[in-house]
Amino acid sequence: MQEVERFRSRYAVSGDAALLAAELEALGTDYSANGYTTLTQADDIGDWLSLDEDDVLLDVGAGCGWPGLYLARRHGCAVISLDPVSEGMPTLKQRALADGCGKQAWPVIGVAEAIPLRPRSIDAIVHADVLC
Repeated sequence: MQEVERFRSRYAVSGDAALLAAELEALGTDYSANGYTTLTQADDIGDWLSLDEDDVLLDVGAGCGWPGLYLARRHGCAVISLDPVSEGMPTLKQRALADGCGKQAWPVIGVAEAIPLRPRSIDAIVHADVLC
């Protein structure tokens, strides 16, 4: 798939100073995000979902962790970060540890059409800027 290869290439430069600076300027974040969800929008999503420490959030198309890791840190919930591209997972894992939510963040390689989870095992879903 051409889209998957594009993201593999993008994840290879995660952490590039110029890209992080542009992301911080445009979105207000520095998570190596590939989309357009701003910090304000992520805050609104988390508030709307009423997340708390008893919840499990599924972030579909998690990439390097934005906004799922941020929401886990802000609200204290656990997050399952689902993405079909494994190249973003090292950055995601490093960010989870840096954010202090490494024990409540679970990266999973998979696709939304076949989510490898038990029924009723999550409380909320976020899918910011996902390609179909």
